[in-house]
Amino acid sequence: MGSGRLREVDALRSFALGGILMVNIWYFADPYALAGTISPSHNSALDLAVRFTVAALFEAKFYLLFSFLFGYSFVLQWRAAESAHVSPASRMRRRLAALFVLGLTHGLLLFYGDILLTYSLMGVVLLATHSIRTYSAVAVGAAIIGIMGSLILAVGLLIAVGGAGLPSLAPTADPGALTRSPGAAFATNAAHFLENVAGVVFFQGPLSLAMFYIGLAAGRAGLLEGWLPSGKLRTTTAVCLPLGLTAGILQAYLTTYVDGDRFSVLAVGISTLTAPLLTAGYVCLLLLFFRTTPGAGLCAFLAPAGRMALTNYLLQSAILALLFTAYGLRLSDRLPAAAVAGIAVVIFITQLVLSRLLLSRVGTGPAEWLLRRATYGRRRPQALQN
Repeated sequence: MGSGRLREVDALRSFALGGILMVNIWYFADPYALAGTISPSHNSALDLAVRFTVAALFEAKFYLLFSFLFGYSFVLQWRAAESAHVSPASRMRRRLAALFVLGLTHGLLLFYGDILLTYSLMGVVLLATHSIRTYSAVAVGAAIIGIMGSLILAVGLLIAVGGAGLPSLAPTADPGALTRSPGAAFATNAAHFLENVAGVVFFQGPLSLAMFYIGLAAGRAGLLEGWLPSGKLRTTTAVCLPLGLTAGILQAYLTTYVDGDRFSVLAVGISTLTAPLLTAGYVCLLLLFFRTTPGAGLCAFLAPAGRMALTNYLLQSAILALLFTAYGLRLSDRLPAAAVAGIAVVIFITQLVLSRLLLSRVGTGPAEWLLRRATYGRRRPQALQN
């Protein structure tokens, strides 16, 4: 996998990439998704079952894992800079600036739900506070999640009891906007991005920062570099997975089968508080599986896509735009939910195969090359870090 890299980190990042794809595809395939509702075209029992499953198992879980790994990798990159006797802060500032540009471009051109811009802004906060004590980092991260989740949950309970929903802050769904013409697709996506970027930054931003801090603490402890005791992994899985799944099922039921206006905020509160539990359960279960013979093979299969996660993330949006918008086949709101989920699986498997083939010939993905060039300048680091 290259010197200085951790295969498990790359495999986990790849796993997160697949989960993010399963969530993001609906914002291309369902023009009502931005407004927080489900398309009338997805009203069959099978359609609703697919949407319920995606909401329960995927929504709000995998960007948290990506955020955790961002914080973990921050530690690895900082150590690499110190070993090279260069300024870690200068390197990180250049990296975050490049992420900002990539995120802005990605959000305007391809996907209004871009997360890179948010990561770059929250990364500035992480950089400014990187000297925080390890236990304090965990406490701050947990506090952000707890406070935000509790406030949203309280508001959601008041709305649910009162019986009247809040007016939606999302743009009104226009089912034909993304498929009308390439110009209309670009204008609609750019407008949605600009209208929603503040909401994404101020909602997903703090939650991402919380996971940055927890990842920072884990990176300092070297949790993925050592050999975590299997007993601790099993205990964490046994506690977090059932609790997270139960909450995920409740959240999905509220958003799929009942009055969305009345219960949507409550569902968000439940998800905010409990999604980290399911994420932790997924991670610990996967790490346990990686210790088996078939699991080691899966880890090796997943890892290359994780090594070029930025390229694959951007490529996912390009493929989805070509499939569902007027940039290409205009399939938005035309496919049943099962077909949409199947497309996500096919895209991800294809990326796993192509990433392995590409990295067997070159050292890095194209987006990673650009990011490293911006980070390191002309000088190429001797050890590539996660």
